[in-house]
Amino acid sequence: MQITRPRLLLFFLFTVIGLLFFTSYELDDLARMHYGTAPQRFIEEMTGAYTVWLLVPLIARVARRYPFTLGTWRAALPIAIAAGVAFTLAHTTLMALTRAIVFPLAGLGAYDYGLMIYRYPMEAAKDVIVFAIITGSVNLFAQLERGRAAELAAADLHTRLAEARLENLRLQLNPHFLFNTLNAISAVMYEDVVKADEMLAKLSDFLRIVLESSGVQNVSLADEVRVERMYVDIMCTRLERQLNLEVLIAPEVGAAEIPFMLLQPLLENSIRHGLHANGHALTIQIAARHENDLLVIDVTDDGRGYIEQGRRGHGLQNVEARLTQTFGRSSTFSIGARPTGGTHVRLAYPFSIAGTA
Repeated sequence: MQITRPRLLLFFLFTVIGLLFFTSYELDDLARMHYGTAPQRFIEEMTGAYTVWLLVPLIARVARRYPFTLGTWRAALPIAIAAGVAFTLAHTTLMALTRAIVFPLAGLGAYDYGLMIYRYPMEAAKDVIVFAIITGSVNLFAQLERGRAAELAAADLHTRLAEARLENLRLQLNPHFLFNTLNAISAVMYEDVVKADEMLAKLSDFLRIVLESSGVQNVSLADEVRVERMYVDIMCTRLERQLNLEVLIAPEVGAAEIPFMLLQPLLENSIRHGLHANGHALTIQIAARHENDLLVIDVTDDGRGYIEQGRRGHGLQNVEARLTQTFGRSSTFSIGARPTGGTHVRLAYPFSIAGTA
C-alpha cells in the first residue's frame, strides 16, 4: 500500500486517537486502583486505532462510489449498511489477530479476547460510530470538492464568456470603413493609379496587423497608437482631407495595457462628426497619463463640436461596453463638447503594464 501524505496525516491522527483512549482507560484503571495495566491498555488501544487506519481507504472508496446525497441516499443506504457490517467484522478480526501476535512479543503472554460470539457485537456498537464518522467525513469532503469544482467550472465558463464577448465587441469595427475604403480605391484606380496603389498598401498593412492580432485582447498603448496612426493615415488619403493626429504620451505610459483597437471608434467618431465644411484640417489629439492608479486617456478634436444625442452611436457604445466588460465599475467613460470647440472623450481604467498579467 502506497503511503501518501494524506495517509501519513491519518496515521498521525489515529495515533493521537489511540493515545487519548489509552490515557482515558489507564486513568480509569488507576482511579479504581488497578495497577500494572498500562502495557496491556496501550497495545489494545493502539492496535484498535491502527487497524481502523488500515481500513480507512476501503471505507473511503465505498463512500465515494456510493455517496449520500438527496438523490442517491436510498440506493446508497443498503450498501453503507453492508459496508459497515464488513468493516466491523474486519476490524474486530484484525484486532484479535494483531493482539494475539503482539502480546506474546511484548512478554504479556497470550491475549484473552473472550468469546468472539459476544466480542463482535460489542465492538460493532463502537464501530458504527467510527464508520459513520469516516463516511460522513468522506461525503463532506467530496461535497466540498464538487462544490469547488463547480465554482472553478463556473469561473472558467464566465471567463470564456467574457472573452467571447470581448472578442465580439473587438470585431464589431464599423464595416463601412472597409467598404468605403475599397469603394474609394475602386473610384480612383482608373484615374490615379499611384494613389490607388498607395491606399491599397496602407489598407493592406492595417488589415494585416488587425488580422495578426486575432485573439489578442490587450496590447500596449504605444502599439495601439501605432495602429491608430495607420487608420488616420488611411482616412486622410481616402477623404483627401488633412487629418492631424497628435499624441501626448510619456514613454512609461506607452507601456500601459489597453484593449486592442479600443480607440479606433473614437477616432472614427471625431472624423465623421468633426470635419469642417470649409475643408480646414481636423486635428485629433490622444493624451494619456497615469493618475491615482488609473490610466486616463483623453481623445479630443477641434472639429465642429459635440452635439448631444439621445442615443450614442454604435462605435461609442462599443467602447463603453468593452471597458465595462473588461474592468467593470473600475472604468469610466464620458463624452462632451470642449469649451474651445470640438469634442472631448475621456476614458479611465486601472493602470497596468502590458504583458505582466
